[in-house]
Amino acid sequence: MITGATGFVGSAIVLELLHADPTAQILALVRAETDDAARARLHQALERAARLHGLEHHRDAELHERCHALAGDVEQPGCGVQASSPAASRFAGAEMWHCAASIQFKPRYAAEVMHTNVEGTRNALALAHALGVHTFDMVSTAYVAGTRTGEILEAPVDEATSVTNNHYEHSKVIAEGLVRASGLRARILRPSIVIGCSRTLAALNYSGFYGFTRGVFKFRQLMERTQAHLMDTLEVRLLTDVEGTLDLVPVDFVARDAVGLSQAHAEPGVYHLAGIAQLPTCRVIEEAFGAAGLRPPVFVSDRAELTWLDRKLDEAISVYSAYLFGAKRFDRTEVHRWLAHPAGAGYSLTAQELRRFCDHYVSTELATRAPLPETT
Repeated sequence: MITGATGFVGSAIVLELLHADPTAQILALVRAETDDAARARLHQALERAARLHGLEHHRDAELHERCHALAGDVEQPGCGVQASSPAASRFAGAEMWHCAASIQFKPRYAAEVMHTNVEGTRNALALAHALGVHTFDMVSTAYVAGTRTGEILEAPVDEATSVTNNHYEHSKVIAEGLVRASGLRARILRPSIVIGCSRTLAALNYSGFYGFTRGVFKFRQLMERTQAHLMDTLEVRLLTDVEGTLDLVPVDFVARDAVGLSQAHAEPGVYHLAGIAQLPTCRVIEEAFGAAGLRPPVFVSDRAELTWLDRKLDEAISVYSAYLFGAKRFDRTEVHRWLAHPAGAGYSLTAQELRRFCDHYVSTELATRAPLPETT
């Protein structure tokens, strides 16, 4: 059973579950008015995800046969599902994957994010208890580490002492606490910054790092409206930690390790689905700028050095600013204890390869959007 199967990470996990276990049957809880509508939405999302992951159309029949849907909503008590119903009770004692989440960093979404991620987890746990699931796998984020730097262990986070960068991280800290206190056999899976498929570069939807790239792209559009070709030669300054690093991981690697831990019957605990590809923060920013059609910024450490133009850029990416500082190293001891061949072994995400991810996003998503309206 899975929540969030129509999302970026959830759909990748479904595809990996089907690939790893030819006998697996999957029940997805999908927000819809009826079970038929839920089924249609699920199959449409999974078919699209399959194409984006490079899987051919002949796999669609298998998706339809093995992936079932039930109308539900994690924001409702018990996810809006009667555990005694025939469709749900068939999965009593199964494994449950909780992937549904709201990933919005902007302050105006704080209440929505907290409700979806905290109460949604509470409701998913209630359903898990009612069905007597044998394992509860929750997808969290490695960035519950918040403002901490250095080595980050695969260990619980104490809500009382943690200092997070935003409401999204805080919501995941609380949700993890609910899972640990549930009494269920549970694994907490913490991906780092998830990017598209390692093979195709594509993503089902774009947030996180892509949101930063989108902010830079919109900034260039805004400046071009002010003066044509202004940004072709002009350099901007950006507040950045020149010693910082960012941890990025392709979505198919997240799914492969998550399902691998399940198949290995890994013990309850915390697992970092991260640490596969680290790049200097400055290089990540330079590739995002290049894909957006901008010259690399000048990195500064003092806000007083910013001009009015630099401050416009700072506003455009403000919700991501915290990630431009500090260096985190996500320990993977527990992952390696259970997986003999973890995903991404030998994989190298160079700056040039990251640029390919950025270019793919810009060319397939941003460049096809209507430009910002002209002002009068």
